[in-house]
Amino acid sequence: MFKLAKTAALTAIVLPATAIVAIAAGPNPAFKLRHDNFEAMGRAMKGIGDELKKPAPNVALIQKNAGTLAAAAPRVKGYFPKGTGPEAGIKTEALPAIWQRPADFSAAADRLVGATKNLQMAAATGDLAKIQPAVGAVGQSCKGCHDTFRKPRG
Repeated sequence: MFKLAKTAALTAIVLPATAIVAIAAGPNPAFKLRHDNFEAMGRAMKGIGDELKKPAPNVALIQKNAGTLAAAAPRVKGYFPKGTGPEAGIKTEALPAIWQRPADFSAAADRLVGATKNLQMAAATGDLAKIQPAVGAVGQSCKGCHDTFRKPRG
């Protein structure tokens, strides 16, 4: 029992310290924050897409993932401060266009926020006929930003 308590106490000290070191090691926490935010958005979109492929989609899961998207989308703009582009020497898929054309990037991020809010409202109805086009609009918003502001993959 004592060994378990000692291990738990050590874990409680080491894990937060490790997280602080990992964040401090990077030149700007925005790199990790934006990566994690986009990963969460990707998982949420995949979760919705997977449900919509099923004969009987779980609307509660779609609603949960729509909420994740609606919460994550407004953060996008704030995760690209000056100095966090390719010039920082950190591997990033972000293109310089984000900082060269900030008004265009801001407008694209605003479209994403609007599309995710609309999806969240559509999901709240539980009506798949409303949810499906709202998911498509979020996908188009993502694609528009990726096409302009992210390095092509592959």
